[in-house]
Amino acid sequence: MALDTFEKLLKQADQLTPNEQLLLAARLIERVRQVNKPVTGKDLLNSGLVGIWAKRKDIGDSLAYARKLRTQAQTRRRVS
Repeated sequence: MALDTFEKLLKQADQLTPNEQLLLAARLIERVRQVNKPVTGKDLLNSGLVGIWAKRKDIGDSLAYARKLRTQAQTRRRVS
């Protein structure tokens, strides 16, 4: 969100009654919680990601392949 839009929203919030401001704050907090909700195992199972590589012939041992990908990701250099 652009900074000027954010500032306009804050000015509008200042015009609300204290009770309306509390309600707005509660709704914003709930929205943030929904957006940042951790992914559960059930969510992952229902995502379609589990088994996505099952039919690939180029992977071979899936555990070894996953280990290799993790190692590559952890040792990747950051570009400055």
